[in-house]
Amino acid sequence: MSRLVPWLLLPLLACVLALTPGPQMSATEAGRQASFVPELEPYYAQPTVEASAEYDAASDAWHVTLVEEASGTEVAWLTVDDDTGDVSGVEVSPEADELTYPELGEGDATKLASAQPEVQEVLAEHDSHRTEAEFEDGEWTVHYWVGEGEDESEVARVGIDDGTMAINYAHVGEQVHWQLARGDPGAYGKHANYWWVWGPMALVFALAFWRTDRLYSLRNLDILVMLSFLVSHSYFREGITYEAVLLWYPPLIYLFFRTLLVGFGIGERVEQTSSFPTWLITLLAVVAGGFVIGLNLDSRVIDVGYAGVAGADLVLEGVHPYGNMPDDVRSGDTYGPLNYLLYVPAVLALGFSGEWDYLPAAHAVTIFAFVAGAVALLAAGWRYSGPRVGAALFLAWAVFPYTLYSTNNNTNDVLVAAVMAIGLALATSPVARGAAVAAGFAIKLYPIILVPLWMFYEDVRRGPLVKFVLGGAAVTAGSFWILLLGGNFLENVRLFYERTLAFQGERVTPWTIFVQMPETQFLQSPLIAAVILLGFLFGAFPRLRTVRRLAALSAALVIGFQLTMSYWFYAYITWFLPFLFLALLPATNEKTALDGKTGLSSRDGLRQEAEETNDAT
Repeated sequence: MSRLVPWLLLPLLACVLALTPGPQMSATEAGRQASFVPELEPYYAQPTVEASAEYDAASDAWHVTLVEEASGTEVAWLTVDDDTGDVSGVEVSPEADELTYPELGEGDATKLASAQPEVQEVLAEHDSHRTEAEFEDGEWTVHYWVGEGEDESEVARVGIDDGTMAINYAHVGEQVHWQLARGDPGAYGKHANYWWVWGPMALVFALAFWRTDRLYSLRNLDILVMLSFLVSHSYFREGITYEAVLLWYPPLIYLFFRTLLVGFGIGERVEQTSSFPTWLITLLAVVAGGFVIGLNLDSRVIDVGYAGVAGADLVLEGVHPYGNMPDDVRSGDTYGPLNYLLYVPAVLALGFSGEWDYLPAAHAVTIFAFVAGAVALLAAGWRYSGPRVGAALFLAWAVFPYTLYSTNNNTNDVLVAAVMAIGLALATSPVARGAAVAAGFAIKLYPIILVPLWMFYEDVRRGPLVKFVLGGAAVTAGSFWILLLGGNFLENVRLFYERTLAFQGERVTPWTIFVQMPETQFLQSPLIAAVILLGFLFGAFPRLRTVRRLAALSAALVIGFQLTMSYWFYAYITWFLPFLFLALLPATNEKTALDGKTGLSSRDGLRQEAEETNDAT
């Protein structure tokens, strides 16, 4: 009988529950009552204002809140009687009339974004997705996400003008996370992106060094290949990443093998430096140099230049840059310490506002580096082959489109290129070679690959080797002392490694063939090992050395390194320009120090004389 009691009580319990007070209307119905309040109608009518209601059993009433969804701001509050629907306690937020209310709702913005062909194309590749929309400063941003958990990634992002409903941008794929991939007009290099600027410069470069007497010549092929980076760059400027990446590899591969062969004396004969008279070469060089400097004064400073200035400011405050950079350039500490030290004089002279503004110090360093590179190449050409070749190398540096591109971005690429050009001008001095390679490493890291080649440029004798090491050690000590800032030197060394070499080694970017064509990824590690091995082999071979061959093998190593990198950018072309120009442009029809015995060991000089005698015989 006791077991039947609960079942007998169920009907009685149901009757009690039926008599218990409860909400007569739904939350939606309660929220809709706000639309009938005249003073709330202007707010309720806004597309992004939504009403949420919560039932209070004690008072048998609904507490309704109007919220502007885009900003999350509460606009108004009211109470709705559940039985009668009467509204009371209406209160409007003081912020209600200060808000900017979008013309479009979240749903409208999402519909417009989803109608874009590029968005539809990328979403068609996935089974499902989710969207998020946010409003700020008159623009809706709609995000599209695919995957789940840690595998979730944003595959598309669309910006919509709230007032006109115009699509401001539609980024898909790499464009979502990489501004470099978006093809924003003038975002990188400003004036250097306009054909009426780079076009005449490329034409002057081609005409100055073109062989008019022999159309089908190796020289003319070299010129065409050097300028063919412009083809890849045209896709980059349109935000077409795949074609841009693949098309910069053919000229890099050609120039790698071309300079590699020249380094071993194959194909190094050059019939003429230029068809222009020396006075015209000099005039064009000066005009082009002034033109580049003038454009720089109206250019933008990208994150690399900003990092140089911010790092210099930290050093002046007694703080090393590694792990201490401003939030808006957090990864700007991926360079060597000399990079930041070289900005110190400019920051002292021109100041730093602490903001990413015009940054006059960055412009000053860029202009100084451009002029230093021009003077170094002028000196190198003059010293090894005479004033005509010096003027020609000056012109090549000043008028080549990618010198302008690098300077107009105000990166440290032109800075490290200038240092290596100075090293070439002083290549016959082991102290200068050691100092140049160390300085290049202390700025941009990659020149360390040149150490064996530049160390053993002369015969393996104690004197030159010691001088090379002393020159490198002096620059290294003068650069890396900043790791003493903060007190814990060993911890700072570890931090330097993690923020520079380790960061670059682990970096995954779309700016490499190994990402654009994943099937080639297995080749990257073996190719890196091969380039490092080449660096050591060049220290021993070829035994017959000239300044031209030193420049050629240096270009081959730098280009080989770039071919294996996980990140490449057009400003990196300047890394090998000094080497390339000195190796391929000066004529060889007259024996000069560029191709002669200057800078050679006595044994190599005797061998060269013997070879020349045998050739004559």
